Amino acid sequence: MIKTPYLLFLGDAPDQLAAKVAIGIKDWRPENAVGQFRMDGCNADLGITDMTLAEAKEKGAKTLVIGVANRGGIISQAWKTVLIEAIEMGYDIAS
Repeated sequence: MIKTPYLLFLGDAPDQLAAKVAIGIKDWRPENAVGQFRMDGCNADLGITDMTLAEAKEKGAKTLVIGVANRGGIISQAWKTVLIEAIEMGYDIAS
């Protein structure tokens, strides 16, 4: 079982369609999401609170859910930096 609550990672999603996993969680299990994490250049928005990793942790977030489909299957260095920071802060990562 994925530990709740979640911080929904939107990264630098180019559009709403790329964030379909996060949208599904927000629509079907909104009580499980404390907020969204958007990087510079992100064009997706779930309409929930933007949070840093630290802010979400303070609100009880346990899992960072990668709620976007990255183009080409490549995890960018910018994403890696955030994901590693999340792991170091004690987050589980789910995709």
